[in-house]
Order: sequence, then structure tokens, then C-alpha cells
Amino acid sequence: MPSTTTVGQLEITRYVQTTIKIKTAGKIIWIDPIQVNAEHVGGDKADLILLTHSHGDHFSVPSMNACVKAGTALACPNSGVVSQIRGQVNAAITVMKEGDSAAVGGLTVRAVAGYNGFHPRNNKVDSFNVGYIFAVGGQQVLHCGDTDLVEEFKSFGPLDIAMVPIGGGYTMDETEGARAITDMLKPKVAIPIHYGFATGGDPNKFKQLVGAHAQVHILDAFFSAAPRR
Repeated sequence: MPSTTTVGQLEITRYVQTTIKIKTAGKIIWIDPIQVNAEHVGGDKADLILLTHSHGDHFSVPSMNACVKAGTALACPNSGVVSQIRGQVNAAITVMKEGDSAAVGGLTVRAVAGYNGFHPRNNKVDSFNVGYIFAVGGQQVLHCGDTDLVEEFKSFGPLDIAMVPIGGGYTMDETEGARAITDMLKPKVAIPIHYGFATGGDPNKFKQLVGAHAQVHILDAFFSAAPRR
């Protein structure tokens, strides 16, 4: 399978785990960059970095620094992680809690629910993980970060692309991820993430379970080596 796919005007690349680059005319977004360095990034510096949470398979100051340029914006959850970023990453930081919407990096970004026992919700005040919904290149995009199957998925609104974890253990597995797509999120395109790195997860099983409910784009990771949590 390729590591890059095209959906409408968007070029989407999966590097590892949940590390995603979205590229369109005039806008480059990096989500949860880890293990990427200046050579991997090349000229694709970020207009916007979205950080879902601070576990080591999602959070890397060196990788964020490889992505930044003058004017890069960064959004992170209201869980205290900003203390690990401010002064370490040269980006304009917006701290968001679940339910917030903000203009970040030239886009309107909404922070949404994503939680389980490993990623506590903390009364929605300082949720450890948040997902992000944003419109870019004519597509309404969701990246869930790490989450179980949660009722809030039903309220996320129309989506063109949904990136959901399928690795199990720390997140939904393939069956739960497929149910999120078919019964709750109902996007046009589904992209499985968070598998084959620190967890298992079979994207082909996920694709089979989703069936005709959405186009499933399976993206191979560029590299894999399990981190410590």
C-alpha cells in the first residue's frame, strides 16, 4: 500500500502511528508529528501543527521543530502539555479544550471529544486527548487522536474524511473503529491510524467491516519502531 493518497484537493501522507501530513494549495498541516526530521519534512513546513495529546507516540519536540517555519501555528489540548511546548517550539500556540472552536493557522479548528481510561476526559475541562475537525481544500476533516468509541461521535456533524484509530489496547480496535465510521461519523472517506507501531491492528479487517459505507484509504507508515509510553 502507498503512504500517500489524494482526496479531492488534499494530499494526505501517513508517516507513522497517527502522524499525518495534509497538503493542499497554500496550506500544509502536520498532525502529531513524531520521528520526522528536517529531511523528511523538506519544503513542507507546517502552516499548522495539531497535537492531540502528549503520549510519546504522538508528541515529539524535535519533530515539531522540524516542521515549524516563521508563522507556524500550533493547537494543543488544555491538559498541561503547553508547558512542554512553550519556549521549546517556535510556534504561535492556541490551547483548546473539548468544544472550543478557534481560528488557527488560517483555518477554523474545532476540538472534539476523544477519551478512554488511558486518555481521561477530566470532566471535559482539561481532557488529556482531543480530536480536531477542520475544513481545508473543500473537505471537512476529522483526526480523532486516541479514543474509544464514544457517544459524542454522533454529534460531530457532516464529515468528508475521518481518521480513526484501530490498534486496540489504548484505543478502538478494528471492529469499534468500523462501527464509528458506519454508525456514527458516517464520512465519505475513512483512514485507519494508530496501528502497526505500539499496537496491533489490521487495516484490511477494518476495510472489510466498513464495506460500502465509506471509501477506506489504507496508508502504509513510512517507518515503525515502538516507543515507550
